[in-house]
Amino acid sequence: MSLKITGVETVLLRVPLKQRTITDSQSSVTDVEFLQVVLRTEGGLTGYGMNWSYTPGLKAAQVALDQNYAPLLMGADAVQRRELVRQMFFSNHFIGRVGATRVAIAAVEFALWDLACKAVNLPLWKMLGPARTRVKAYSTDGGWLSWSTDELVRDATRLVERGFDAVKLKLGLPDPLEDLARIAAVRKAVGPKVQIMTDVNCAWTLATARRIAPRLAEHDVTWLEEPMMPEDVRSHAVLQRAISTPLAVGETLYTLQSFRDYIAEGACTFVQADATKLLGIDEWLQVAALAAAWNLPVVPHTNVQQKLHVQLAAATPNALMVENCYESLNEMWVEPIYVRDGHYSLPQEPGCGLQIRDEVIRDHRIG
Repeated sequence: MSLKITGVETVLLRVPLKQRTITDSQSSVTDVEFLQVVLRTEGGLTGYGMNWSYTPGLKAAQVALDQNYAPLLMGADAVQRRELVRQMFFSNHFIGRVGATRVAIAAVEFALWDLACKAVNLPLWKMLGPARTRVKAYSTDGGWLSWSTDELVRDATRLVERGFDAVKLKLGLPDPLEDLARIAAVRKAVGPKVQIMTDVNCAWTLATARRIAPRLAEHDVTWLEEPMMPEDVRSHAVLQRAISTPLAVGETLYTLQSFRDYIAEGACTFVQADATKLLGIDEWLQVAALAAAWNLPVVPHTNVQQKLHVQLAAATPNALMVENCYESLNEMWVEPIYVRDGHYSLPQEPGCGLQIRDEVIRDHRIG
């Protein structure tokens, strides 16, 4: 079957959340942008990729894809995935190698993987070789800063009743002592057996982190995520040496080399690689292997499309669990997956599973 690329299409969407506005220390989210990429081939197979953003701006990725990458892809053999990614990457030399340009490459890389999986009639996790047949989930859906303490407790309790034994709370309020009080309330409500993770979304200074983070141990917090700006590896290393609570990073790291620097400096314990921020699946697998070489666990960062990272986690021995968030968006996907008894189901259809339903594209297309 020929996988010569005969068509490259992009669609830009803005999809509203079917839930109340959510807030962390950096942003309030009412809708999410998506860039759908469609690769058509001479043999009749179609590959789907996508990327996403909480805030407007994916138009830049769409322009990079339409103007820079599509001409490179047309007529190429989709089997040459790594070479095509290399060509796309180096075409960005003068316009930037991270951010929107990399987000666009990842969307294409997913579509190339989708074609490879469909060519052999396997879902991604089986194509990679499974390490497990169930993937544990943890939930962020009840831990937002826009929730009152009572609402945090209510939602954490509800999630535990659903089968989750791990929940994440957002930190970064103007008064960090209020953050601590909210953690204490949730811990009291869910008991000692439920894992509690915390996420600052880069809002703290090192001074604040050194004052507040040591107290997380009082509540048996599993990790402290992104306490400071992601570019500041040194401050994370200083903090990790000063506290017993493990640090987690990765949501805003875009390169294999960034993860190398964090790991080599002892600046993190949990590696939260996100394939949608990296160059795609291949680079994600490189980060996971790097973490394994340092005996560190991987917990993929994922919010709007768990299906991709669930499959990667299923094929990665040192992957512990996958985030579950924005469940109100599940139905926008063809063949969505769900959490049952605290675990994700694994998809059975061939491919990566990143196709957005036609009616969603019809109703929410913006470009």
